[in-house]
Amino acid sequence: MHETRLVKFFLVGLSLGALAGTPAAAAAEPGAKVKDEYVAQVVTLMRTHVAAMRWLMDNKIRYSDNMVRHAIALERTFGMVGPMEWHAAEAFTYMRDSGAAEKLDEAHFEELAEQSHNAIHRLPRAAERYMRDSNKARMRDAINAVISSCGACHSKLPKGAVPDVWDGLVE
Repeated sequence: MHETRLVKFFLVGLSLGALAGTPAAAAAEPGAKVKDEYVAQVVTLMRTHVAAMRWLMDNKIRYSDNMVRHAIALERTFGMVGPMEWHAAEAFTYMRDSGAAEKLDEAHFEELAEQSHNAIHRLPRAAERYMRDSNKARMRDAINAVISSCGACHSKLPKGAVPDVWDGLVE
């Protein structure tokens, strides 16, 4: 019974995520709509993995050991958005072209990107520890570190430059 609800949860999450808005950063580029649709799918996967990890913490079920698999999948999904240098280049181009009031310089971006990279790569290890000790607070902190580190950079970019990856997931 719980497994059926979990499957429905994932299907609803994927469906809602597919309907989520995408960044308008490169609307004039050829193929921008297709790229934005793809990014929306990747963002949906990231959001789904975080929601699933939180759900597994709150509901001990037969598939609770999937916590580690979701953490690894989130790490790999993060890699699908491209290297941070590519990610930054698009955001900086958008900011330059939009005349954004608050500019994010490259040095600060590198610092924030490194924090995100580290938080994402620590998540599978945190999930492994969680499976041993069931320390929900430590696991929740690891998940929230990922959300915070990504949000630290995304919040400095103009609305529409990047998707709101964690919309509705911040605790």
